Amino acid sequence: MKEKKTDKSAGDKAAAFAKNQLLGSTKYVHRRDLLNALLKEDKTYTLEQVDGLIQKFMEGKVK
Repeated sequence: MKEKKTDKSAGDKAAAFAKNQLLGSTKYVHRRDLLNALLKEDKTYTLEQVDGLIQKFMEGKVK
């Protein structure tokens, strides 16, 4: 029998999105203003990174 080869490095890479792609997504439709302030134009983000940035911002203290 043939053994299946699993390439873990290919499966571990999450898709990265530009700021304008994330602003246009339906997942973040209610967070567009926040994302516009938090994200940088020249950087790409995974969905996990964006969720983490939102969570960190929302848990921040009010001055």
